[in-house]
Amino acid sequence: MTSLTPEEAGALAHPSRQAIAEALGASGDGLTVAELASRVGLHTNAVRQHLARLQRAGVVVAAPTAPTGRRGRPSVRYALAAPAAVAAVGHRELVRLLLELVRRMRATEDDVEAFGWERGRGLVSGAGGAEALTASLAGLGFAPEEVTPAAGRRHGEMDVRLRACPFKEAVLAEGGHLICALHRGLVRGALERIDDGADLAVFEPKDPVTAGCRVLVRGLPPRAD
Repeated sequence: MTSLTPEEAGALAHPSRQAIAEALGASGDGLTVAELASRVGLHTNAVRQHLARLQRAGVVVAAPTAPTGRRGRPSVRYALAAPAAVAAVGHRELVRLLLELVRRMRATEDDVEAFGWERGRGLVSGAGGAEALTASLAGLGFAPEEVTPAAGRRHGEMDVRLRACPFKEAVLAEGGHLICALHRGLVRGALERIDDGADLAVFEPKDPVTAGCRVLVRGLPPRAD
């Protein structure tokens, strides 16, 4: 998997910007502001603001369209700068099929979580501290948002809300709880790689359609407010 930089992860840690990235990823020739607004259901002004944030982070590039001979400036089309870096927004059908395979093999929830723990250790390099966890979650398409209060940061806590579920179709399918078990294992494995003193205190799944799953970590080094 191609990892995201902290800047890219931060830019994608918003459901609307992730939706824009999804729309751009599904388009072969890029999209204009008006086309994006229509596809993601936002006002054009809001789309422009989100695109500016994505551009600053290097996620999106812009280029004028070919001249048409009409008056006025040519419209601008936007595209992903590195489509592979946000590839996790796709592949949903593949995930659903893999879930069906796991169910047929009668893997238990513990089996799946243990596999996730093993693979989670490879999600992060061990450098980057707590921010490496949110970057890896963003790379998977979960749009993480840290909501840790200042006191919690000083006490080594990290409280994150996952504002999007990139695999919601699979989670809603029969056996979908195994996706959450895999994700829980991935987080545990990544934490062990980041800091073996850190503990996944809370992993609280929510409705995948509305998202908002909670990941609460304790035992991290104190962080500045």
